[in-house]
Amino acid sequence: MPESITIPDPAAGPDATGVLRVDHRSGPSETTLVLLGGMTQTLASWSGQLRPMSETRSVMAYEARGQGGTALSLHNCGFDQHVNDFEALLDAKGLEQVDLAGFSFGGRVSLAIAATLPHRVRRLVVSGVALDRGILGKLIVQGWIAALETGNLEALARVSLPDILGPAYLEKNAHLVEGMIKASTSRNDYAGVKALFEHTMRLPADSPWHARALAPAVKCPVLTIGGTLDRLAPPAEVRALADACGGEFLEVDGAGHTVAIEAPQLWREAVERFLDA
Repeated sequence: MPESITIPDPAAGPDATGVLRVDHRSGPSETTLVLLGGMTQTLASWSGQLRPMSETRSVMAYEARGQGGTALSLHNCGFDQHVNDFEALLDAKGLEQVDLAGFSFGGRVSLAIAATLPHRVRRLVVSGVALDRGILGKLIVQGWIAALETGNLEALARVSLPDILGPAYLEKNAHLVEGMIKASTSRNDYAGVKALFEHTMRLPADSPWHARALAPAVKCPVLTIGGTLDRLAPPAEVRALADACGGEFLEVDGAGHTVAIEAPQLWREAVERFLDA
């Protein structure tokens, strides 16, 4: 069940605190798997994975600063603060080291965590994260930013949906599209999403938080996962990230950007196989 975990919130003041929204389910493994979703994903986005994964391991999903029902200052939503929030969460839960799996935005945060807190991450899985987005990915992100600047989360949801879900999945689940858009807009706050975009999607070329800069600093075993039809993180660039980390790569045929939703069983089995290797 979702719970609120109090952590320090230095972005709000030296003695301020805030809460992270968390769903932590105990399982038989010694090492907890932490899940972190994409920009507008919430705990509900992991509902299809939390129950089956908790049968083999302890698993915890959380909503990052700016996401969903987490209540923390938006003055700093940069990668440095996300790394600090993650460490504060582990401290609050009494977890010394975890496995970490992040998707898209959550994958970029996970990469930053593994690079800067190597003692806290045993194994790392990143899905939908490219070493370099390329011109197509950059144009897609620019389109999202333009949609967000209308001041309407629904505009962003409608523009981004065909970019993040593959055509086969959308065709099969066309009857669910309006519900997906409603869920994305009702579970998130415009100010939070805007802050995440501003602080993590507009990095200068020399930023130390780019995937290309972070990858060489990751020392734990890494698995990257990419869909063959992902235009935001093309499989060749997801493979390049694995190579830069000295890790493994899995390409999922017919999937778009959101592999864990489009091919949930395949994603779950691949992650569990890697974590148990």
